Amino acid sequence: MSFIDQPMTTDDELPRSADVVVVGSGHNGMVAAAYLARAGLDTVVVEASPTYGGMTATNEMLPEAPGYTINEASIQASLFRTTNIDEDLGLGRRYGLKQTVIDPAHFQLAADGSSLGLWRDPRRTADELRHFNRRDADRLLELYRVIDAAVEIGLPVMQTSVTRPSIKAIMKSVAGAAKNRKELVNVGRWMANSQAEAIEEYFEHDMIKAPLLTSLPFMPFDADLSGWSLIYLGVLSKYGVSMFHGGTGSFPKALAACIADHGGRVVTDTPVEELVVEQGRVTGVCVRGGQEITARRGVLTACSPRTTLDRLLPKGVLPRRLQNAVNHIPTKKRGITDYKLNVALSGQIRMTKHEKWRDRQGIGGIDLRLACNCFHPYEEVLAAARACVRGEIPEHIPGLATVPTAFDRFAPEGKDLFWYWSGLTPSIPRDGWDKARKEITDKVIRDAQHYYEGIENLEVARRELAQPDLEDRFWAIDGSVYHVDPTITRFGPRKPAPGFAGYRTPVPGLFLTGSGTHPVAGISGMPGQNAAHTMIKLFKAEDRGGRGHALTARREQENGIADRLEAPTSNGTGRSGARAGQRT
Repeated sequence: MSFIDQPMTTDDELPRSADVVVVGSGHNGMVAAAYLARAGLDTVVVEASPTYGGMTATNEMLPEAPGYTINEASIQASLFRTTNIDEDLGLGRRYGLKQTVIDPAHFQLAADGSSLGLWRDPRRTADELRHFNRRDADRLLELYRVIDAAVEIGLPVMQTSVTRPSIKAIMKSVAGAAKNRKELVNVGRWMANSQAEAIEEYFEHDMIKAPLLTSLPFMPFDADLSGWSLIYLGVLSKYGVSMFHGGTGSFPKALAACIADHGGRVVTDTPVEELVVEQGRVTGVCVRGGQEITARRGVLTACSPRTTLDRLLPKGVLPRRLQNAVNHIPTKKRGITDYKLNVALSGQIRMTKHEKWRDRQGIGGIDLRLACNCFHPYEEVLAAARACVRGEIPEHIPGLATVPTAFDRFAPEGKDLFWYWSGLTPSIPRDGWDKARKEITDKVIRDAQHYYEGIENLEVARRELAQPDLEDRFWAIDGSVYHVDPTITRFGPRKPAPGFAGYRTPVPGLFLTGSGTHPVAGISGMPGQNAAHTMIKLFKAEDRGGRGHALTARREQENGIADRLEAPTSNGTGRSGARAGQRT
């Protein structure tokens, strides 16, 4: 049984048409659907899985551990508080969404029992860091000034279309640059550095260096321009990192209520097999069993862009140049990939050694199980990344650990859950995933038991999600939680690929959202919010006539797609004849 109330439908209940069909009920698809429904558009969300929420889904840990509830692929809502989605949609005010800021959001744990808390207030982090290195504490505050400036400049352009940014967003970004003009040179140097270079330029001690790698394994640590990853520190300090009561699944649950309140629907257990193309336009979807749902205004897909453009869109629709760009969207070229472990426990685990150390320092009174904690030294993190690129299982698997039952009731009384996420497992393990999965999990638990007392003895059941498991469970190509590798060349107008940025695609009636679109992955909802605003603006322009249609036609012509889409197929109907016939 699902932890959150899930609307279930049967094929007989499927709507025959809607203004907008949203494919995929991950949080970005649900955010977009809520905005579209609120704008008065008849909106239906179609989800392949039995429950909605995608990678934010919160469900009972079945069949492994009945009574234990897990966020299947997520932990914290690290970016949601940077947005105005909650306020816009009334998710907390009207639909029961409740969140609490976790502070400190992270700890770095050392084998000797010492720890460093990464607080929302950088000064508190610096105060703790002085115990280890006074120079590092001062340099941390310097780095925060640089990163805070970058957040003020960069966040407005994250909250709008990258190809058609709003004037308001541009002006806010310009104002941020003017306000922080003294830091612009430092911002540029920091972002141009590699992540490892930036960390080593500022810091000497392992207790601050290690978590700035472990928590943020996006690009290769030695890649130029990967220093931007540290911008997360600015998000942490300005907005705080929250957890949703009831799990991350409470977010899509509130969105489903909002969608229903505005006349929309969420349909689960209904895989889309093909996008329907008629007279050069995407006009709906064909779901399992052959039933079609007509989309009067457009189809928005929240799955990975390669799924949409290479599997669901019929072959031959895209011209060769654009199809080639789609074929080369990277999903596992970094050498590293993600892994999530959920462990059900028969009792409660302790962190006695680290709690006693903090008590002796006069900084105790905190349940260390609650934060997302790192416990691998800096050099072990670097070594793990290098091993992954070689296709080897690292000797240690750096990542983030948390005991969510310290926050909310995810397990029976007196019992705990242990969650672990790592972005440092090999994309292509040399000996295959059957061997790699077990070896990774065994190493995670082996290392964790030095910090989480009892984890080995109390285990009831485990569920591990390595790359192929993420692909199978969430219909994500190569198990990529980002949908597109988060390298610097895949941001902005090249995300997910040249010609496909800005949420509108060159194919009329087809729109993209999700983690593979601007600006970032993670639980924020910004891609969904931006996509919905883009669609609503376009629909309004089309309804006014003239300008909207002219812009659409010009864009199609620029991409070399208009003539080929308008040409009738061999059956004379103008409708694509081939079905994709593949699971997304």
